[in-house]
Amino acid sequence: MPVYLFTFHAYRSWNADDRRGFVSRGKGVQSPNQALAQAYNNSAKSRPALFGQAAQRILLWIGYDVCQRRGWRLHYAAIEPSHVHYLVSWNDELAWQEVSRRLKNVASTMLGRKINDRKGHWFSRSGSRKRVCDRQHFEYLMEVYLPRHKGLLWREGQPPPVEPPEQKPPAPAGGY
Repeated sequence: MPVYLFTFHAYRSWNADDRRGFVSRGKGVQSPNQALAQAYNNSAKSRPALFGQAAQRILLWIGYDVCQRRGWRLHYAAIEPSHVHYLVSWNDELAWQEVSRRLKNVASTMLGRKINDRKGHWFSRSGSRKRVCDRQHFEYLMEVYLPRHKGLLWREGQPPPVEPPEQKPPAPAGGY
């Protein structure tokens, strides 16, 4: 049974000028780079995204709902303003890429439907995934790593998350 920790970052939430450095695909963590950060800002398609309380509740509900509908197990969800982690397992032959794609696509679609004030991307281009290969790694994620997150947390065995209502767009100024 495949078990993976999927991580999806909010669009432009971790730029090349971050004091902690930044991740370059295929190269790992790099030192902060102001010039590269400016180039990324100049080529950005939309403003940065962050997951506020409403978005975190949606991401929690979506992670749970997607897994329930497809017969997957969501073991843990940890959601911060800058990223979401889903610890997921499944029993069929589905490749991890397809599980990741479905989770991210449905999350993006539902964020767009439920939060009416954002135009543009919700997530950065690609997410990351780590295969959980043994019980020790799984227990570490469940008992140490994921609970350390400071945003919205949910773990298997807790009551299922409830579908959040749509946020109404603000009324036009001046009234009608």
